Amino acid sequence: MEINPEFLSQCFLHTLSPAPEPRRAAEAKLTEAADSPNYALAVLRLVAEPSVDEQIRHAAAVNFKNHLRSRWAPSAESSFSPILDAEKGQIKSLIVSLMLSSPPRIQSQLSESLSLIGKHDFPKSWPSLLPELISNLHAASGNNDYVSVNGVLGTANSIFKKFRYQYKTNDLLLELKYCLDNFAAPLLEIFLRTAALIDSTVSSGGGSPVTLKALFESQRLCCRIFYSLNFQELPEFFEDNMDKWMNEFKKYLTTSYPALESSADGIAVVDDLRAAVCENISLYMEKNEEEFKGYVEGFALSIWTLLGSVSQSSSRDRLAVTAIKFLTTVSTSVQHILFANDGVIPQICQSIVIPNVRLRDEDEELFEMNYIEFIRRDMEGSDLDTRRRIACELLKGIATNYRTRVTELVAVQIQNLLTSYAANAAANWKDKDCAIYLVVSLASKKAGGTSVSTDLVDVENFFAQVILPELRSQDVNGFPMLKAGALKFFTVFRSLIPKPVAVQLFPDLVRFLVAESNVVHSYAASCIEKLMLVKDDGGRPRYNSADITPFLQGLMSNLFNALKFPESEENQYVMKCIMRVLGVAEVSPEIAAPCIAGLTSILNEIFTLLLSPDSWKRNSNVPALVRLLQAFLQKASHELNQEGRLSQVLGIFNRLVSSPSTDEQGFYVLNTVIENLDYGVIAPYMVHIWNALFTRLQNKRTVKFVKSLLIFMSLFLVKHSSAKLVDTMNAVQPNIFMVILEQFWIPNLKLITGPIEVKLAAVASSRLICESPSLLDAAAIRHWGKMLDSVVTLLSRPEEDRVEDEPEMPDIAENVGYTATFVNLYNAGKKEEDPLKDIKDPKQFLVASLANLSAHSLEIIPRSLVKTLSQQIKQHYCSFVPPTIAQLSEHSLRLVENNIGVVTALDVPRFNCEVANPNEAYALH
Repeated sequence: MEINPEFLSQCFLHTLSPAPEPRRAAEAKLTEAADSPNYALAVLRLVAEPSVDEQIRHAAAVNFKNHLRSRWAPSAESSFSPILDAEKGQIKSLIVSLMLSSPPRIQSQLSESLSLIGKHDFPKSWPSLLPELISNLHAASGNNDYVSVNGVLGTANSIFKKFRYQYKTNDLLLELKYCLDNFAAPLLEIFLRTAALIDSTVSSGGGSPVTLKALFESQRLCCRIFYSLNFQELPEFFEDNMDKWMNEFKKYLTTSYPALESSADGIAVVDDLRAAVCENISLYMEKNEEEFKGYVEGFALSIWTLLGSVSQSSSRDRLAVTAIKFLTTVSTSVQHILFANDGVIPQICQSIVIPNVRLRDEDEELFEMNYIEFIRRDMEGSDLDTRRRIACELLKGIATNYRTRVTELVAVQIQNLLTSYAANAAANWKDKDCAIYLVVSLASKKAGGTSVSTDLVDVENFFAQVILPELRSQDVNGFPMLKAGALKFFTVFRSLIPKPVAVQLFPDLVRFLVAESNVVHSYAASCIEKLMLVKDDGGRPRYNSADITPFLQGLMSNLFNALKFPESEENQYVMKCIMRVLGVAEVSPEIAAPCIAGLTSILNEIFTLLLSPDSWKRNSNVPALVRLLQAFLQKASHELNQEGRLSQVLGIFNRLVSSPSTDEQGFYVLNTVIENLDYGVIAPYMVHIWNALFTRLQNKRTVKFVKSLLIFMSLFLVKHSSAKLVDTMNAVQPNIFMVILEQFWIPNLKLITGPIEVKLAAVASSRLICESPSLLDAAAIRHWGKMLDSVVTLLSRPEEDRVEDEPEMPDIAENVGYTATFVNLYNAGKKEEDPLKDIKDPKQFLVASLANLSAHSLEIIPRSLVKTLSQQIKQHYCSFVPPTIAQLSEHSLRLVENNIGVVTALDVPRFNCEVANPNEAYALH
């Protein structure tokens, strides 16, 4: 079907409307049209139409990019239909030339689209791409058309990025060789040509900033491509032409460009190029040190000089960080001798380290406005790309070979900073913060442990003289950044602080829990939590319940009060501290009551959000939300059945089970509903539940889903009877139960793993063949025999073959930080419960169930199928039938033999069980 361009144009126009109704209607129409063949091609042709308003074309370009992202190579879990090969071919033939001829805003969108295609198809399925890019690069370069030059280079940069992060394999190296053979020479050619244009433009009077910006952007892109093509190993072409590259690199670090550097925008353009150069030479320093050694001293001096002119403005952070990283790499290499000359280390410390470690206005703003990000950088070690941390890393690098000199020098600097603070505490408080930061950041962590040490200061003396006054301050809100630094010091050096000193400070830590600063009360909570983890020699906890009992009531009260501060309602450090303290303390009824009240208040506020569909949109939230929902279902099942909440719960189940990435979590919800609600409550919803499951089974069947479905059916059967299972399933479609049984239950029963799951599936299956009229029917005898065979196969499998690997419990002592992905809540998680506690052995249950079959049931099974009964028991069952079977009456034993004989007569595949114990075989016989 051909999509009308006018229709598309109107839809994209309405998507730009500020009014929600026409915008939503247009988006809905586009979503529907996206399933039509050649939709992407029609949108691309609209983008190419110059007569259409540029805003509409830009909106279409964005839609085209997003359409490709979801449909060019959709995952197996995706519900989107893929773009057909014929349409893909036409898109590939059009996109390069269209990208290069488009206005900048549209060009950037099409460049990203091209990169998305290249990620999947280049080079094997798109061999024409690189020659086409090179041809356009030559043409644009010859015309000095740097809009098109940068379009080509930007695209090449995007498609070559994979060489930076993919593992080195033969296939990757072959692709890299193809790119090098074709693109390395054109890259050097355009790089040198652009360098000459920059030189001539600058020498002739500075040149236009607009012209220079395009040229500098071209050089930056060349540097990023250089980085990608050199990342895996040093290519021969680049080694042969190293002088040409390095001479230009050094020039950009040492030359000033007044025409650009007179404005903030121009400085940013130059800094971006210099930062790209620093990353390239750092790469060579790390991976090609021998080939690069002749250039190291010149670059080190250039960067050292450059850093002296880089201001403290946050806009120049990237350049400062990449430049210092290069010096850090040099300091730990064989070239470290560059730092040995007299005066070098003091100058580095004075002119590079201290200025970059001092707090800036931007740091104070982050502390006040975004405490989560501040903590992520400051306490959780994600600040490696900040000036403060990289400056300390430089000192650590130099100390690798010059420890004594660095230690002595930094110790003096720390003392000078503290002296400055003592002279005027109010004005020079940042000097004290700088001193504390240096001590903490330069501490050494013992390998394999959590304790740290430092040669810079005597920890106990420093703690008493510098840290203790901050912790003992009665004003918890005064100079909050100093308070945070002191709490961080206490946390880091907690194992070195004597227990009597630490215990005396517990009341002060409790006070800081109600500091107005989010960072301060978070650091106080973290400090308390980490103290609870300190262990003395022999692994014995240093602090026990007796140590915190005197402060427990105030501690728990302040922890729950901390959760009432704005933006700390879900403070992970406070919540972790609550968990840790409750795990250590002996909680009396007086303490338990406010704790329960606090937790209940929190849960009552999470509850409405829990049932909101928006809460379930991010898959990373799902496991934790499921755990919480399971807890509500277990403890407040009747309340959940009020005000339509069960419908909401089942809506969540439906959403989760429809996707392979969350279907297992959907079954957790469903199984908990079945376990905790009466049948009368769930009966009206069973057709809806089976419909959702059968739809998923039909559309996106996976082994994991089938196993989960089998477990659910088993749980439903043991909770609510086989009759209700059969009836509710057949209410969806007549006789669908027998279809599910034959196609899914019987063949997949042997795949069940886990002791509780195996027991549940075996017992449910045993009850099915011994209780269900659907199977105790002459017409179902074939299914009866196969089902019995599957149960025996499941139970006869060696124990080691069906034990699943349990995830190891993480070392939560050092498991700090927040991650967007789910971390199992080991301490708060629901213990797996056995729904069949009264049944100890599923093997014995099977035999007993068979023995208790009624005479009427046995008459249904054709007698002509029964033979060789006793022999079958010895051959197939003695490996797992317990000795107690011998206690069965002779009549019951014959009933067992009769039913087992059916399996042989039906020629069902053998169980392959060997007699494990001759004595048991004898007793049974």
